[in-house]
Amino acid sequence: MILNFINHSIPLLFFAGMSGAFISDVLQDNSIILPTRVSNIFNLGFIGSILIGGVAGCVIDGSFLTAFMGGYMGKSIIKNLVKRNI
Repeated sequence: MILNFINHSIPLLFFAGMSGAFISDVLQDNSIILPTRVSNIFNLGFIGSILIGGVAGCVIDGSFLTAFMGGYMGKSIIKNLVKRNI
């Protein structure tokens, strides 16, 4: 019975993380950035953020609130960990 709840809650945790990432993008830019392609570079825009947020929501402890906050902070944490030399 507990395993059934865990299997059904994973999509909800993913959605909570995606929601947090989406809210973060909207609050940061006052808009969402659509996917674009410039020359040979493909920018995922807000889709990349919500995918990262969804994964962060699933990895965190299983609470919907912490999944939301993990999605909200996931993009900024990865941005600070990865340094780009462009």
